[in-house]
Amino acid sequence: MSADAVPVDVARTAFFKHGRLPDAFNHSVLRSWIRCSEMGLDADAHPRVAPMTAGELRETCERHETLRRLCRPELDALHAEARETGAIVLLTNAEGVILDAVGDAVFADRAAQVALSPGAAWSEAGAGTNAIGTALAERRGVAVRGAEHYFVEHKGLTCAAAPIIDPRGAVLGALDMSGAAAVSHAHALGLVRMAVEQIEHRLFRQPFDGCVVVRFHSDPNLLGAAREGVLVFKDGTLVGANRRGLSLVGRSWEALDAACFEDLFDQDLDALERRSLLAARSGERFAATARFPDEAHGVGEAIPASTGTLEDAELAAMRRALAETGGNVSRAAKRLGVHRSTLYRRLLSGG
Repeated sequence: MSADAVPVDVARTAFFKHGRLPDAFNHSVLRSWIRCSEMGLDADAHPRVAPMTAGELRETCERHETLRRLCRPELDALHAEARETGAIVLLTNAEGVILDAVGDAVFADRAAQVALSPGAAWSEAGAGTNAIGTALAERRGVAVRGAEHYFVEHKGLTCAAAPIIDPRGAVLGALDMSGAAAVSHAHALGLVRMAVEQIEHRLFRQPFDGCVVVRFHSDPNLLGAAREGVLVFKDGTLVGANRRGLSLVGRSWEALDAACFEDLFDQDLDALERRSLLAARSGERFAATARFPDEAHGVGEAIPASTGTLEDAELAAMRRALAETGGNVSRAAKRLGVHRSTLYRRLLSGG
């Protein structure tokens, strides 16, 4: 919270007691409060988070087995971090239904008392403002701490979540780390974002029949890493992307099926080589690689499991940030969005 931000208790009094919009308050949380209020939710009432039956949960998990397999490396990697900080890691579907939960067993028991467990739906419509539901609604990473939750009953939680978005811009689900509000989890959102970036990057291993897949970044060393931009073109039209790719060319998801290669880059797609230098219309230059249709994977090939773990990717990112900041651990930790002690611990354990 910035120095001039309104404390959450003051914001709650203004919004819930007096019907006023607080100034200088977390915009994502405030927008969520407004949405929940417009849905008629009573902040003092018992949240409508009803867990599924065992049979319903089994059927739901089976329908989302591909998503669960895709995210398993990240769940496993974050498991250790969650145990150390007394937290749990949750995977949900696009409706906010929790599919998997791993982490600290003690907090998991406490979380189950407020239905923060597999089979429960944590969309805003039922659970009010919370990291899972709000991240899905906002389509961006969100942290919701303590009394920022809409329902008073959830004020003992601190949660951070990010949506998982596929190459067509559809939300597949969300990854969340939740813990007790009394414990600091300042690094949670950074870790969740890194994990989701790795998951979304792996989605581009699937076949894109008849398409050219362009991977690019201003730093050639990042080609092939989760931080690279990826754009997919079919007959010259943009049909798929990751968030970083769209950001690098200054576009949004609305560019899908509308923008052509020549709208984004100062050259023809036909002139693209497997390894190229790309000049964006903005003037920025990128190192790039391209995969052409005749090089695509076989039709119907399943999305493969990760050959590298999230821990490997995080360790590489941490070492790179440390090098870029001249060995300054505090600056490197701030750049990565993690606590300095977390950075120390990961670097020491990684050798």
